[in-house]
Amino acid sequence: MGKLIGTGATRERAAAVTELGQALAQEQRLTQNLERQAEPAAEVRRALAADAKVRAEKQGVIAAGEKAEQKLTLALRSRLADVISSRALPPVWFVTVLGSVPPAARTQKWVETATGVLLYRLTYGIADPVVALGDKPAGRPGRRVKWHKQLSQDLRYW
Repeated sequence: MGKLIGTGATRERAAAVTELGQALAQEQRLTQNLERQAEPAAEVRRALAADAKVRAEKQGVIAAGEKAEQKLTLALRSRLADVISSRALPPVWFVTVLGSVPPAARTQKWVETATGVLLYRLTYGIADPVVALGDKPAGRPGRRVKWHKQLSQDLRYW
């Protein structure tokens, strides 16, 4: 490259040579990055394939669980509607985070949040008489941790 520049090449050629050198260096870095990521990417593909296989094998159980969750959710909504219509006093943990009745605005969102809290408490056996969601779950982020976080955010509205 030095000889090409030294033989009276124009500034444009010199700039092109510099740009080419930079592009080649970047290509080399990107190729090295790609090579470093090949094995982790292959591991992820294997893990996804294994997960897909397990999901396919357990599809019946998954579907039954989802159906049971829907049925329980409907039963909880019905029970919540009964409590509200009868003007019964909900438990302290409920009133503390949601109030005793739904607000005039955003009633549907309130019912969804209340039902979610009831379902969470039943699913994880929360019996705390004051704290709606019980203790914050510890450990690896999973369904429970994500659900707790989402409900905590939803409860901030009320």
